[in-house]
Amino acid sequence: MFYGGGERGKTVESIIRGLRSDEQMIHVHGERGSGKTMLSLVISDRLKQRYNIIRYDIPDFSVGLLLRHLLIELLPQQADLISVEQAQKGVSQDAITKALQGLSEQLRRTPQSKTGKPFLLVVDSQADIHADGLRVLETLGRIKINGHPIFQCVLFHRVSDQTARSVNAHSEFYQQSNHHWLRRLTLAEINEYLHHHMMLFDFNRRDLFTREMAYFIADRSEGVFRSINTLARNAFTIANLESADKLSMSHLLMAGLPPRSEPSIESGFLTKHRGHAIALLGTCVVASTAVVVLFIK
Repeated sequence: MFYGGGERGKTVESIIRGLRSDEQMIHVHGERGSGKTMLSLVISDRLKQRYNIIRYDIPDFSVGLLLRHLLIELLPQQADLISVEQAQKGVSQDAITKALQGLSEQLRRTPQSKTGKPFLLVVDSQADIHADGLRVLETLGRIKINGHPIFQCVLFHRVSDQTARSVNAHSEFYQQSNHHWLRRLTLAEINEYLHHHMMLFDFNRRDLFTREMAYFIADRSEGVFRSINTLARNAFTIANLESADKLSMSHLLMAGLPPRSEPSIESGFLTKHRGHAIALLGTCVVASTAVVVLFIK
């Protein structure tokens, strides 16, 4: 299912080369829906024979959560060095120091373990990776056995949609050997991506998406993987509900409609003060009637 276009395949190969050349920490930047999780799974699968893979995909990120996760993976008998409560509410510097000492000693004993393989931590969290967390990873990454690091990391960073639109992926920052940028797909790449998935799904219908349909998807999705997948999936759902033989442009148009705005649940002034309004109206009617009667007399 992995699509290597949009420089994703090159990114995977570059990350693997960096790890094999003893790069301690590699960073991958991408917006929500850019394919970070898929890329992390591909890297983990490619390197599972060479490394002991540790995945950190907890939505929140903190030093306490990170260290407890590593303790459970590497040193389960001492996982209580940082309790669940400490990991969630905050951990003292003394506890951090003890946890790092225990992890460091365990990593140095790796050659004596059954596999003897180094460890690769893949961090794919929704939260920002703070500087204190990076310092912890750098400390563990400096441990070497026979001149090679025993602990390496691939960190996936989420950036905002605005940053994804404005940042130049070919800027000097993203050309660094240990930084990679997951950019949005071009029109040609979206067409290729749709063709790629249709070949896996139904080879006989690999050309189902016409260029006009691909252009529409590109316009609505702006080249973001998740948006492309959502739009195509919704279009297939609509076609299935209509018992259509194949997907058409009309199904895509319906799938691409903006969501219906919900009616406001806030009550207006008269609704909130209905009783007072009725009382005031009644008073006015009575007063008007009294004036009319007075003039008649």
